[in-house]
Amino acid sequence: MATVKPLPPQRVITGHKQTDAYLWVLEVIGTNELAHVAAAEDALKRLTITPKQAQERYTQHLVSAGAGWTAAFSTMFMDNPQHFINRAKEQSSEAAKVRAVFGSYEAAMKPTQAEAMMLDKYGHLYVCDLAEGETRSMDWEEHEQEEAERQRKTEGFRDALPEPHTLSDVVREWQYWDWLYDMRKAAYKELYNDSLIDSEPYIYDREDYLSGRLSQIRPLHQREAVDVLKWILVQERFDDDNEAILFNLIGATGFE
Repeated sequence: MATVKPLPPQRVITGHKQTDAYLWVLEVIGTNELAHVAAAEDALKRLTITPKQAQERYTQHLVSAGAGWTAAFSTMFMDNPQHFINRAKEQSSEAAKVRAVFGSYEAAMKPTQAEAMMLDKYGHLYVCDLAEGETRSMDWEEHEQEEAERQRKTEGFRDALPEPHTLSDVVREWQYWDWLYDMRKAAYKELYNDSLIDSEPYIYDREDYLSGRLSQIRPLHQREAVDVLKWILVQERFDDDNEAILFNLIGATGFE
């Protein structure tokens, strides 16, 4: 069961009561609690200041405090409370899905069975050997070499995970990793009120391998080729490197 988050404390931020009240309402919406969001929607109707006026006053406050040009980023969408309301409702819906599947947000962040199979065999390649507080400088070329060497050793986890035999197998696994990232993104937001930026590097390595398989496995039939093609065309990650995949799907054997 999800615990209801408390209301954020009311604070004096700008010194202008209506502006501070509007800022507080946005914080309430940001809890993503549907009951709080509904109350916030009612509170918006009772404010005498408009969202645009509150945005302008808060921007002036930030500028006077030395924020400079960054004030524009801090007040983005502030004049459109519906943007935050829609986002809160979406997050609440995604959080409910996480609880339904994993039982808790913490459980969603733990390795799944597929990840455990990958880490049991190759987890040592993804362990940082640096002591706490220690850093290591690395230029882009060194990073690329290290990544390539790691991928060479894991070979796409072919001996750790089931091998996809059809293009549909590849797409289904890719959709699994996308789904897992979305689940963790929602869970992370609930746990830390922050955005989850990246997947684990071993997942990226597996996805790179899957990308290669999309250009190597021949379609079973035209219907599969068309379905995979439709999926590829809406995936931004393939925008810069999809020629080999497209040639495979349309039946070309090589380049001119």
